[in-house]
Amino acid sequence: MQTLSIGELAKRSGVSERALRFYETKGLMKPVRTEARQRAYRYSDILRLQQIQLLKKAGFTLRDIQAMTKGSTLNATQILQVQEAMLRTEAERIRTAHEAVSAALERLQDDSNVSLSTLCHIIKMGEHAVSEEKWKKVWNKFYTEEEQKRWRAAKDAVPDEIVKAHEAAWPALIARTEALVARGADPASEEALTVVQEWNKMTQAIYDIDPKLAGSAAKLYDNLDDWPADGPEAPFSPEVWRFIKKAEIALKKSEA
Repeated sequence: MQTLSIGELAKRSGVSERALRFYETKGLMKPVRTEARQRAYRYSDILRLQQIQLLKKAGFTLRDIQAMTKGSTLNATQILQVQEAMLRTEAERIRTAHEAVSAALERLQDDSNVSLSTLCHIIKMGEHAVSEEKWKKVWNKFYTEEEQKRWRAAKDAVPDEIVKAHEAAWPALIARTEALVARGADPASEEALTVVQEWNKMTQAIYDIDPKLAGSAAKLYDNLDDWPADGPEAPFSPEVWRFIKKAEIALKKSEA
């Protein structure tokens, strides 16, 4: 009977050796052992691994999969219903990304000669719109469930036209801020103060709805270096955020 070693199975399947060992500890896979006590995976193990990966993609947790694999048959209706719900969510994410890019295109109709940095941020915004699952990991790390509910409620209350306008404006604004940081501009300069005023104007839409959120907003970006490794790419660098905070201090002093 032909078998595969753990290294061979990992290479062929794209599943890491660490994950294969983890599945074994959870009772999801039961490879036989050679005389040298090495794991040997049979054809039935390969089929089981395929089932695990497909069920994970369909949205089932490992606990769900454990329960399913204990029986000889699977509830196909349940699996397809979960997969259908996952596809609906994915379709909504794609719709959101499409709207973000479309709004940016509308804004650029009169000025198609944008900088490379601005273009990259437009593309990045489209990617962010479809990475809700990754963003959830960041929110869970820095905000309580109650705080997350407040943020969601405030965002949902912002008029669509304002949301679209801001989505179209953010790429160029972030690119301008990065340019100031790159050339070592003074955070108290006129250019920096103008930029931070624009940042404040766009974030104010949320705070007008729920003023208490202003106090917790910085928590997310004060800890950019501590974002989960498997989370989303940050929309801007820690250097950009530090620059904006310094410019905000300078703006307050100038208005005092």
